[in-house]
Amino acid sequence: MIISRTSTRISFLGGGLDYPEWFLEHGGAVISTTINKYVWIMLNDGHITSSFDVPARSGLATSSAHTVGLLKILAELKSRDSDPDAIAQIATFVERDKLNNNVGVQDQYICSKGGFRLLRFSEVGIRDICFDNIDWLNSYLMLFHTHQYRKRAGDVVSAQLAEMADHTEAYFKLMELVEEGLRAIEAKDWESFGLILHESWLLKRTLSGVITTGAIDDIYNTGLKAGAIGGKLLGSGGGGAMLFLAPPDKQENIKQVLPRCEYIPFKFEKEGAKIVYRDERIQG
Repeated sequence: MIISRTSTRISFLGGGLDYPEWFLEHGGAVISTTINKYVWIMLNDGHITSSFDVPARSGLATSSAHTVGLLKILAELKSRDSDPDAIAQIATFVERDKLNNNVGVQDQYICSKGGFRLLRFSEVGIRDICFDNIDWLNSYLMLFHTHQYRKRAGDVVSAQLAEMADHTEAYFKLMELVEEGLRAIEAKDWESFGLILHESWLLKRTLSGVITTGAIDDIYNTGLKAGAIGGKLLGSGGGGAMLFLAPPDKQENIKQVLPRCEYIPFKFEKEGAKIVYRDERIQG
């Protein structure tokens, strides 16, 4: 028996800039982190069982975490020194093939490696900066599941890619906001970071008609009126989990005005995919 545990992720800024259709020509960057909500996979006597701490289609990269976790187990069967970068690359190939190329490349990388990271994409590969002293930001963040269920991520992404050429200026602005967000993090300026999240979400929702819905907009605006500074819908769009950034003294009020949304407490997670149990009778 082998059991893997793979962290899911929150993407703060730059969502959409990790599509090869964009970054191979223009470059791209995202700011993301793994969190302590996991996808668990058990291989036992040739049978695979999966368990999720958060619902599928929540925008928390559960699909990529599942792919990465399964590849981690397969790598463990051959070698105990599996390379997180190699697993991320193979997971990207698998998911782009499965979803007819309608998927970005950040989720596989962040789920495999873990941590709070700035990822930069170009035609020559991925460069990243890992932030070690970032726990100060965690207390300002709130995560809710909206119980609004979206289409497959590939369907949402397909619509966005089809309109990409019409929104070039917006994509370049999203790139600028990643750099502004980086500066806010380096200055430990949580309020500016929240305002940047807000500006980025308002921009992203214009990239396609299927990224948001009336119900999602109502939830977001309700959170803002209750004291949140900014936030965003996570994942490709259409439903799933929503992130807010709010002062701690406003957070209880935000919970109260969103009774139909499920509050999900979380902490940043430094680890990505790992083997948490291995029967030593397995030879590898």
